[in-house]
Amino acid sequence: MESTMNSASFAIRRINAREHGCRYQTFQLVGYLDGHRVRKRFKSRAEALGEKNRLEVAVANRDGAIKTVTTRLTSTQLAEAEAVFSRIGERSLSVAVDWFLANYRPPTVEMGIETAAAAFTADRAGNISQAVSKDYRMVLGGLSRTFPGRMVHTITTEELEAFIRTRGASKRSWNNWRCYVHAFFEFCAHDGRRWIAKNPAKALRKHAIAQGLPQILTAAQVRELFAYLETYSGPARCKCRPGYLVPYFALATFAGIRPSVSNGELRKLHDLADKSRVIDEQIGVIRMTPELTKTNSLRQITIQPNLAAWLRRYPLRDWPIITDNMVEHVSRVRKHFKLGNDVLRHTFVSMHAAQWKSLGSTALEAGNSESIIKKHYFNLVSSADAEAFWCVRPLGA
Repeated sequence: MESTMNSASFAIRRINAREHGCRYQTFQLVGYLDGHRVRKRFKSRAEALGEKNRLEVAVANRDGAIKTVTTRLTSTQLAEAEAVFSRIGERSLSVAVDWFLANYRPPTVEMGIETAAAAFTADRAGNISQAVSKDYRMVLGGLSRTFPGRMVHTITTEELEAFIRTRGASKRSWNNWRCYVHAFFEFCAHDGRRWIAKNPAKALRKHAIAQGLPQILTAAQVRELFAYLETYSGPARCKCRPGYLVPYFALATFAGIRPSVSNGELRKLHDLADKSRVIDEQIGVIRMTPELTKTNSLRQITIQPNLAAWLRRYPLRDWPIITDNMVEHVSRVRKHFKLGNDVLRHTFVSMHAAQWKSLGSTALEAGNSESIIKKHYFNLVSSADAEAFWCVRPLGA
């Protein structure tokens, strides 16, 4: 009797009832729940069945961790709901859903990594230097090979971090790769495209790199360099005139023009058909127009008396800035004097700041900010050495 009373077994019976002198059919639910007898009447079998199911579910849920419920969710939805609750722990699912609805921005268009990379490259064409374009092609090619066929909005910060780390990049290289990847995904996130809702590269860390003192030459070393250049004719097979490298080194040293042979400011200056509109010897200025400069901004450089003397001795109409096999020629001289890539420009900026004591003037002529001049170039040389530097002239001038 005890087992029967505590069971969750209920029965539905169709009975004939009489009330107020009338006979009618009804459905009776009978059984036991917690030792109490259940006896309920319903007008239809469906109502009786619904109550029977409710009572049986209540009994099933009373003791076990797994509950039986009546729900509109599918089995797949129920399984996903359980997984979500296991992940959020004690936090509210409603709060999580509210945050998602407030912050999630689905991409307007799904875009594959290869197509996006091609669109980015086409957009940047003509607006960046050949060297930067080459770097972008290297980075975007690596992304396309690492995530073939992926939609750009599915690529995560963690995946980008692993992508850069596997290349064994130094801190400086890491920052460069991060910069290129960030620019690409920022392009994808533009309002006109909306291929991604949020740039995953923004969260990538940026390494702080300590900057040491720049390498610079003394006035005596500069004098020695140019004395060598005036007599240097390069390898015998080249049959160059002595002094053929002077214009290149003079403009890099006494005007601070960026010296990259392949795509730097001196290369662009060399490629101009009419250099007189840039190098105005009558007024005494070099007008570095935006298409020539690394920063795409105009700057003017004063032609100091010693640079004017070098340009008179070696006029650019007769002495080209860049010659055939220039990389080899410049490399030979750099190796002979142990010169770093930017030592000539560093020397110009340092000597300019020391001679005229003006951060603003030096920044304008060098194409840097005043803060950079103050941080890296101020008070590196004495006034006496700076004065001697600006007096380095051709032999006999």
